[in-house]
Amino acid sequence: MIKNRIVKKEYSREKPIKKSHPKQKLKRNLRKYRISHKIRFEKPFFRFWFRYIEPNINDLEENNFEKVLKLIQNDFENFVSLTYEELSNELIKDRFTNILSTGSYWDIKIELDILTALEDGKIVVGECKWKNSKICKKTLTSLQKKCKAANIEADFFALFSKSGFSNELLKNRDKNILLFDLEDLKEWAGRKAPYRKKEKIPYSFEF
Repeated sequence: MIKNRIVKKEYSREKPIKKSHPKQKLKRNLRKYRISHKIRFEKPFFRFWFRYIEPNINDLEENNFEKVLKLIQNDFENFVSLTYEELSNELIKDRFTNILSTGSYWDIKIELDILTALEDGKIVVGECKWKNSKICKKTLTSLQKKCKAANIEADFFALFSKSGFSNELLKNRDKNILLFDLEDLKEWAGRKAPYRKKEKIPYSFEF
């Protein structure tokens, strides 16, 4: 599937665990720990197909469309959440032009939706929430704690929300806290792929 460009391997950016001195004895769980990578679908369509269509192909062939549609509807929010995370990463690329690397990040301690390294040495970390409630300060605090646990010194904290942000977060945020909602995504999408109404060409009946 990798050769056919259906899936791709996303390599972890986690650094190997280092001993503080040559004779240091690591704990058993750390000695056994291996950095893991992830497999991602190249396109959302492939992910949709192998999540909903291929596993239910027999029902579809038997015209059990309502059954499959209900399954999709019950799970679709989970499906969209990863797509939203990927689009949020594109928004970061649009906001910062001096990017060295960007994408999700995971290690033995934490997992981040977005970690972006800039050419000037600054770090941007992001959290994406595709849910029907506003993001509050608790989400920001949780993100900051993750960074502290992984010894990541973030310069910017980016929060992406489907449903907006609490008044507390909007009123009491620092300059290093970036907030993005669906309007920001729509604006970005409009600039990337502007809709152009095609001019209709009348039929000619001349022979």
